[in-house]
Amino acid sequence: MTTSQGRFVAVAGLLLLAPALALSQRTDVSRDFPIYPNGGRPDLLVDPQRFVAQMQIVDRYFAPEDCALAEGVVGGPGYRRLLRFDTVVVNMGDGDLVVGDRSDPNNRYADWFVFHPCHGHYHIKDFSVYELLRLDGTLAARGVKQGFCFEDSFKYGPNKSNGYTCQFQGITSGWGDWYYKQLVGQWIDITGVPEGDYRVRVTINKGGKKGPLFDEGSNRYPNVVETLIHVPDPRSKVDIVE
Repeated sequence: MTTSQGRFVAVAGLLLLAPALALSQRTDVSRDFPIYPNGGRPDLLVDPQRFVAQMQIVDRYFAPEDCALAEGVVGGPGYRRLLRFDTVVVNMGDGDLVVGDRSDPNNRYADWFVFHPCHGHYHIKDFSVYELLRLDGTLAARGVKQGFCFEDSFKYGPNKSNGYTCQFQGITSGWGDWYYKQLVGQWIDITGVPEGDYRVRVTINKGGKKGPLFDEGSNRYPNVVETLIHVPDPRSKVDIVE
């Protein structure tokens, strides 16, 4: 765990930062992970400060026809308890991450794209994995973010954005792509998980048997971020959200 990660306490469904952990601006993240010569290739990491600061436990109702069920990001219909958080994928290599047009069959990443009719757009598989781990390292719950629209959301370095969008995707060197906690799948379904202390882990650029999806060169920066949390009793009330 890095110094920019910290422990949480659950109060009325919110995960609050312990007093010892101070929130910082994104400029602090760029000081911890400066852009470096990486052969013109990206180096991806998760902003650890945003990951910690936006974590929250809520209850949310899902109708049987909800796209979240079709995409497998909740365990069933009805009220589900969600551990949700922001993920900002930051590129601090000296080259852009260039994904391009995901609907193009000649795209070099075409084998990783899947069309989801419920939402009517392409997702990219196996980029990230969300896990809730017991303190002994065993898996308590798992979430998989089904897809991303890679684009420049937050500025972390001196470079000007190269204007990536959902139509032609990528992340400029020194920029981050923001997936806020309200997005479908931006959570772990922890319905029924017993009260206790756990570790939340996010792994990006996971890929498959052949290794990571995107080439990160020397890959100096971690593709994993994690923090400790306390999960309340499943019978305890937490915030209900739409």
